[in-house]
Amino acid sequence: MLLNVLIQGSGFPRLRSTVTLLQSQTRNILVDSGLSDDAGRLVLALKERGLTPDDVDVVVATHLHYDHCGNHLLFRNARYIVGAKDYIENARFIEAYHQDRTAGKTATADLLREHYQTVKDFYVRSIVREVTRNLEFYNRVLERDARFVPIEGSHWLTEEVEVLPTPGHTHGHISVVAHSARTGDEDEPKKILVAGDALFTRKTLQENAERELQLAQDVELYGHTRKKLLSEYRHIIPGHDGLVDARAPLSGGGTP
Repeated sequence: MLLNVLIQGSGFPRLRSTVTLLQSQTRNILVDSGLSDDAGRLVLALKERGLTPDDVDVVVATHLHYDHCGNHLLFRNARYIVGAKDYIENARFIEAYHQDRTAGKTATADLLREHYQTVKDFYVRSIVREVTRNLEFYNRVLERDARFVPIEGSHWLTEEVEVLPTPGHTHGHISVVAHSARTGDEDEPKKILVAGDALFTRKTLQENAERELQLAQDVELYGHTRKKLLSEYRHIIPGHDGLVDARAPLSGGGTP
């Protein structure tokens, strides 16, 4: 199996998720589709590997925040894997968004604050703004588009690619384990965790979790998941960074 980071994510001021390509047993699998503004970069990165968006078989959304699912609709032939709880909660959220007649969607903002144990105001503003910009996609969630495949528990996409529940950042958050993945022609195969926002950046892997708690639906569950993942996986792709050896000393080059 080959693993390539197509887009390396970043933190604020321009929040964008990492997009990872897994090629396993003739299947092309994306983990997250990134920020909508990165559509051109994503198509070009696929082209450099001899692929078009129509060649992608599966897109896994670690969760349905705008910076992780902004380009799903590029992949018209793909199934969209998503945590069942995320799928249900986001459909309800978009329904409430459409019913919100307040100026500036203040009722929607209040709903976000109510449903997250910790959420910074800049996240609230960003989520409301980006829902508006990505409404075509979120309406597909609301309409239960047949391409979505909600899952619960562990789920295998191939004999080498496992999806597992990693709740806390959102109730239905999922991550992907690439078993025996190669990242280059001469690399020894590794087990690599593509974490999504269960783990945020390389810096936060080696610090306490406070920097990652700017947005979490369940703070205690998030901390439990984070501790478990760090104890079980050495090679990690955080939701907003590149491939990291979590046991190596922290050096420069990480995202803020």
